[in-house]
Amino acid sequence: MARSNCPHCGLRSQHCRCRREAPASGNANGDDGERAFKLTRTSFCVIFLFFTLLITGLCLSFYLTIVTSLAALGTCHMEVFVDSFSVSNTSTTNANATADWNVSFVAESTGNTCKISLHTIKSSLLRGDKLISESFTTDYFGKLVSGKINESLPYSVFKTVATPDGIGGGVVWDLRVSFVSSFRITGRSRSPGQGFLMVNCGGIPVNFTVDPAGNMKGSLLGHMRPCDYLFRTNYTDASF
Repeated sequence: MARSNCPHCGLRSQHCRCRREAPASGNANGDDGERAFKLTRTSFCVIFLFFTLLITGLCLSFYLTIVTSLAALGTCHMEVFVDSFSVSNTSTTNANATADWNVSFVAESTGNTCKISLHTIKSSLLRGDKLISESFTTDYFGKLVSGKINESLPYSVFKTVATPDGIGGGVVWDLRVSFVSSFRITGRSRSPGQGFLMVNCGGIPVNFTVDPAGNMKGSLLGHMRPCDYLFRTNYTDASF
């Protein structure tokens, strides 16, 4: 028997009763675009593993950050600098004129509470590879025995230095100071508390100025200059 459309609803009709035809494809409810998400055992395991790895990674990152910070606080990264350089009045008109050359040093450790003190023992003043003057700590062995060798003495004084040839005003770039110093570290540190440093400070720029009377002064040009050093646990020198 042929089916006809219901005039009031436009649906297929058989025996005067309207009914919807089943869709040709898709689900029985006619809802192809929306399907309910079903949490299976496999998907649950994947989600659980993802969040477990995420939380573990965050905890590990936090732990490593704390450990690294504590290690940095307990270690002194020492840096040595020429802090100042000065030459007292000397004369450019007197060939026999001498002057005192004073060089001070500073040791720093950035980022922590370490405090470092230097005590210079023996120093050499050079221009290029040519020795100009030497300086020694007085009563070195007496201070060593009495424990005063670790008292702060972060400078060298070169007495009655004759003015090197070629210095008569302007900047001299090739001055160098090498020295031996004991050091002591106080504060929070896992580094050795004391020892000796063999320090070399090269390329020190010193600006010399001359007044109308021929008196000359010298001072460090610019800011502090970095030095290289080697660490020693013991130091012996036959000259003392």
